[in-house]
Amino acid sequence: MRDSFESILDESISALQAGVPIEDILAETPEYAAELRPLLFAATILADPNPTLVPEERKSALRAEYMKQVASLPAAPSPSLNEKVQAIFSIIRRRMTRRAVLNDLVTITLTIILTLVMTLLLLSYAARDTLPSDLLYSLKRLSENVQLGLTFDAGRHEVLIEEFNQRRLDEIEQLIEQNRAAAVQFKGILETKGGNLWIIAGETVFLPADVTLEGQPQEGNEVEVTGFLRTNNVLVADTIRVVK
Repeated sequence: MRDSFESILDESISALQAGVPIEDILAETPEYAAELRPLLFAATILADPNPTLVPEERKSALRAEYMKQVASLPAAPSPSLNEKVQAIFSIIRRRMTRRAVLNDLVTITLTIILTLVMTLLLLSYAARDTLPSDLLYSLKRLSENVQLGLTFDAGRHEVLIEEFNQRRLDEIEQLIEQNRAAAVQFKGILETKGGNLWIIAGETVFLPADVTLEGQPQEGNEVEVTGFLRTNNVLVADTIRVVK
């Protein structure tokens, strides 16, 4: 129905431009006369090729007639509940095309991925100075493992391993300074092997009776130590493994 009115309006404006009087045009479509009249009056004003030469009296009269016709238009009825529901379903149908759904899924997926990446980056930054037993320390270790996994150059990979191991040793020194207890892990050269006290990478390590030795650690070997640093600054080994 709306398309029909727009077509009639186009034809009426064309007739108006051809010089047909407004009343004659309205007589041809009486069912649309109430809606067409103010629009045609507006078209008369806008279509004037030289509006500055139009007498003020005529412009005022046209404007007054236009406002009068607009005021006489019937108020648009409020849409019924059924019409509102149909409008909603119409919008949903337009949005539920395959292309629209795929676009929405891509947008949502990218948003989630970017949000997760940004969150991980912020948390990794916050965790960079954490120590064993701190809340975000596991995230610090995870980010290091991810960095190692994404490094494919063998030389760079070895450099990172050494860098991260030095971090473990630095963390032990900070824990000792703060007199904190925590589970620790590090690698280093077995410098001195004497009884139940060994010196590994400059750290004095106590070997309890139930310590687990993997391989046959000898002085000069590179070993990996997993143990627990007590609050009295005694580093107790749980496992000592020879690094091959």
